[in-house]
Amino acid sequence: MKLKALVYQQKEWNPLQLSTGFPAFPVENITEEALAVWKLHAEEVLLITPTDAGIQAAVRAHMAVAAYADPAFPGQSYAGAWMVMEGFEEVDDEFLERIFQRCHGQPWEIARTKRCVIRELSLEDLPALEKLYQKEGVTWRLDADGERIPGFIEPLFAKEKEKKYQQAYITNMYGYYGYGMWLVFDKASGELIGRAGLEHREFPDAVELELGYLIDPDRQGQGLATEVCQAILAFAREELDFPRVNALTDQKNVASVALLQKLGFYYLEDTDVSGSRTQRYIYEFS
Repeated sequence: MKLKALVYQQKEWNPLQLSTGFPAFPVENITEEALAVWKLHAEEVLLITPTDAGIQAAVRAHMAVAAYADPAFPGQSYAGAWMVMEGFEEVDDEFLERIFQRCHGQPWEIARTKRCVIRELSLEDLPALEKLYQKEGVTWRLDADGERIPGFIEPLFAKEKEKKYQQAYITNMYGYYGYGMWLVFDKASGELIGRAGLEHREFPDAVELELGYLIDPDRQGQGLATEVCQAILAFAREELDFPRVNALTDQKNVASVALLQKLGFYYLEDTDVSGSRTQRYIYEFS
């Protein structure tokens, strides 16, 4: 499902205010019947409206909607709109497409590298993610005798608990911040080959960004982690308002330490902030 056109109610705003490659069509009523005049369907348009009534009508019609905070329409709450735009100066086609995707629960594509696609997780990805996490050396877990099997990251929850956790994560982390832990796919095959991204880590003096990464053990040693993490650091530099990125790693994880040094991180300190003794590395954007 892709965004095909913008729709608006006449006298609410002028589409000439917005520079976009998407066509914009006026509708008198926000209904499927009104869209049919333009040979459009509710699932392929984005309504931009400055009124609560418009937002509510779009929700009833299962239509993606964004609010425009126009001073000519005071007293609006914008309840039900995923995004409220103060103006159109910074609005481009990618921005509009992402509003549309978020309204319809579609995962955002974050970046493409030479060999990989980095995008948000959807619930349909959970079986493949579970398969990845079951591979030897990926997570620590307990065997049938209660002995701990070595690994460097925490295992997933049981199926239903993990599903609920990820749904909340999609809504609250992706939906509110626009970033988080993403999935890494092989560009050629579409296979899930890793997980990497940016999360918040609370340190004694501040909340900062932390880089996390995992590449399928069968695909390690090919430079994929370097490729993916470089793209994520570029995203953080260009899109986010943080002066640096942290990374926590076990000193026994020689490959991880080598990767961080290759990316340009420097060792700062040993810390217990993660709940166990780990090394803290820093990447400065300056």
